[in-house]
Amino acid sequence: MTHAGGAGNDHLEVTTGRLRLVALDPALARLEDSDREAFFDALGAQVESAWPPVAIDAPDLAGRLESLSRRPHEAGWGGWIILMGWTPGGLDRAVGIGGFFGPPDEAGEIEIGYAMLPSFREQGLATEAVEGLLGWALKDERVKSVRAHTLAHLYASRRVLEKTGFAAAPGADEAEGDQTVRYDYIRDDKAA
Repeated sequence: MTHAGGAGNDHLEVTTGRLRLVALDPALARLEDSDREAFFDALGAQVESAWPPVAIDAPDLAGRLESLSRRPHEAGWGGWIILMGWTPGGLDRAVGIGGFFGPPDEAGEIEIGYAMLPSFREQGLATEAVEGLLGWALKDERVKSVRAHTLAHLYASRRVLEKTGFAAAPGADEAEGDQTVRYDYIRDDKAA
């Protein structure tokens, strides 16, 4: 499931049934910030005109690059590009982004997030990507729990979390504000 390589590169990857998840590293982050065509070429994917699926401005890209450059060993604990094979032998399509907001904290908690391009929603791809990312993260014994936040009205996003084993945190609406719902995934080592 986890490997380096694919598309002629040495990037950290996770593969699932339909997807290839590629962790951003300093080289990919630099390309994403400065050369869109080279970025997609390095991923083995066709250029997506609507990329990225959420608003990421120049300071965000620069901050991500700076962080990965200072801590390249933390690749995987940041952003991942979600790719889907499109045609046999052809280039993949970048269909979304996902990842974590940093490595496990002292309590063993991490936070996950994801977003899909609109034309790739409602196909189970986000669920598959979250399962792949969780599988990768839970191989690290430091990870004890995973949290996620989503807007209360985004029922499809909430359903992705529920299908992947997350549960709405009690009282999260009041604690996080009425617009946001917190979900938690607690590692269950007894099931392993």
